[in-house]
Amino acid sequence: MTAVQRFRVRVGERDHQVEIDGDARVRVDGEIYEVVPGPEGRALVRRPGDTTQRLVTIAPGNAPTQASVDGLVHIISVLTAQQAALADLGGTARRGGDARTIASPMPGRIVRVMVAEGDELAADAPVVIVEAMKMENEVRAVHPAKVVRVAVSAGDTVDAGQVLVELEPHVPASA
Repeated sequence: MTAVQRFRVRVGERDHQVEIDGDARVRVDGEIYEVVPGPEGRALVRRPGDTTQRLVTIAPGNAPTQASVDGLVHIISVLTAQQAALADLGGTARRGGDARTIASPMPGRIVRVMVAEGDELAADAPVVIVEAMKMENEVRAVHPAKVVRVAVSAGDTVDAGQVLVELEPHVPASA
């Protein structure tokens, strides 16, 4: 038996909780569907016991952005359960903390620190990589800032909310 994979799939403006159990069954918002995979991202999908099936095609790639159901195209976004939890914590793995700190969005292990004391950061600059559940999550600066103190090193174990870097608000000279 394979482990259940969990995702949050947004179709248009609506989020759906999706669980895939590896046994040709998918649960969407609690309802079970049988899936027969086909070539090139295509699958036949139906409810158990139902004779009507739908052709679902998901655009190829690691982060699909489109899916069609019986030829009708929908814009989608797919997040793993972990990515969805990070997004719920504060708008993705990019931030955590206040304007003067960057905090870990989850418990994990520091894989790499990409800044040093005195560095000037642009908004969205990578700061630290935190590994959690065998996935590396890049934590980024939200606003331009200057690094005052780096509170962690590669190999450290951190808790959710633990301060990784202390900052001082900064406006880059080119601004």
